[in-house]
Amino acid sequence: MTSEPSLDDSLLSVYNAELIALSGQAALPHVLDEFDIAARSVSPICGSEVYVQLKLDGDRVKDFGFEVEACALTKTVVAVMRNAIIGKTREDVAKVGVEMEALLGGTGALPSGDWAKLRILEPVKDYKARHNAILLPFEAVEKAFSTKK
Repeated sequence: MTSEPSLDDSLLSVYNAELIALSGQAALPHVLDEFDIAARSVSPICGSEVYVQLKLDGDRVKDFGFEVEACALTKTVVAVMRNAIIGKTREDVAKVGVEMEALLGGTGALPSGDWAKLRILEPVKDYKARHNAILLPFEAVEKAFSTKK
């Protein structure tokens, strides 16, 4: 007798070896000695926290620091963001955040360019309760930019 996969089995398949390896890149904090702006975002759903620090060169991100107390999905976004955000403006990062929100809502295209590794999160669109985990780092970056004078 075979049984149909449960919803839990499907969700567990999202957490594959590639995602776990990528999320491991954000497991340890990367704290900057000097930064221009910073912010913390906390998920009201699960209590996950993302703290980001940004060193700027004009309007562009020169360095990115972070501390993450969250699930593998959030850490995966931060791991991709760690490299992809360098050289980007507030608008560049916000655009990717909007694109990820659309993707999770089922109406957006897969990320490309420096953000292409975020494609690994596409299957999470079927699990609305996990969307906040993916968008939390984008929220933290936007909060940081909103403190810029």
